[in-house]
Amino acid sequence: MTLVGCLLLALASPGATRDPLWRVVLPGAGAGSPAVHGGHAIIATRDGSLIALDGSGKPAWKQKLPGGCLAAPAIDANGDIYVACAEGTLLRFSAAGKELWRTTLEQELLATPLLGRDVLYTVSGTGRICRIGKKDGAISKQAELGLPAHSSPVWDTDRTTLLVPLKDYLLAAIDTELNVRWKYRTAGVIFSAPAVTPRNEVYLTSMDHHVYKLDKEGRALWKYKARGWIKASPVIDEKGRVYFGSYDRNFYAVSNDGKAQWQFTGKAQFTASAVIDEAGNLYCGDTSGTVYALDRDGKLLWQHKSPDFITADLTILPSKVLLAGSIDGVMLAFRTSHSLSKKAWWAKYLGNLANSGFDD
Repeated sequence: MTLVGCLLLALASPGATRDPLWRVVLPGAGAGSPAVHGGHAIIATRDGSLIALDGSGKPAWKQKLPGGCLAAPAIDANGDIYVACAEGTLLRFSAAGKELWRTTLEQELLATPLLGRDVLYTVSGTGRICRIGKKDGAISKQAELGLPAHSSPVWDTDRTTLLVPLKDYLLAAIDTELNVRWKYRTAGVIFSAPAVTPRNEVYLTSMDHHVYKLDKEGRALWKYKARGWIKASPVIDEKGRVYFGSYDRNFYAVSNDGKAQWQFTGKAQFTASAVIDEAGNLYCGDTSGTVYALDRDGKLLWQHKSPDFITADLTILPSKVLLAGSIDGVMLAFRTSHSLSKKAWWAKYLGNLANSGFDD
């Protein structure tokens, strides 16, 4: 074989290393998955910055927030950005980074706002749920849930019911008038956001080592046990196969009827949510700082080892650039061959590029 042939074989071989397209150091760790609109990645940081990065990693604009963020921003169809600061301030910005309004809710906000047509919903660390007008930030209704909410809610398929993880191991289904329809209790803390199928089935992970599948009425269809805690939110491909990582260093694939398909063993704990591209490839990262690309059968395509723990939920820009963020504020970008999957039922954390809590 020629030298050129050997080189091509090495570059194409499974498990080859890949260098980042670019690397940017943010003012602080990014909260959750960046929200994406117009080719920009919108990142809220734990030090209280809201930053728009273009596809080359250059900042398009930056705003200082009144407090740090522990939840990702969300973007509506007009490109307006909604961001919740942990100290209790909710803000709306235009796509160009201009502040449009702010509302002080006087409650701990640890979850991404859930966007509706004309309103949005916030859940708080004190157990309050609020319905707020998108136009002016005014509260139109609020209710006490009785338990704190530390994870982000999502919509059901019909977008008539909010699925809200609560303290004491509960997932609550709440209608748009803030009435609780049902609750399902796991055996461990829920740090993840649910994922929803077109049939209104719900996948949920828990620190009790299990991933659960529920029907639309909150009845358990099955549960699958991993060997460690599960903090990462699940993603679902177009066949209903669910993927998630665990503290046991394994990344799992489980069929839509709850049977193990494969598992990939990484170097350290998986705490961030994965993302699926159009070819069915999966991208995930662990706390060793390694980013992995896997095919749909769990074969390693490439990896990159950085010195930074990968803790932010991954996403793929429309320009086919994968983003993976670390605990110390480093954002890594990698060139991919495919964009975010449109076929998958739930391709990334919070359902879509905008983080709006549904699969569009």
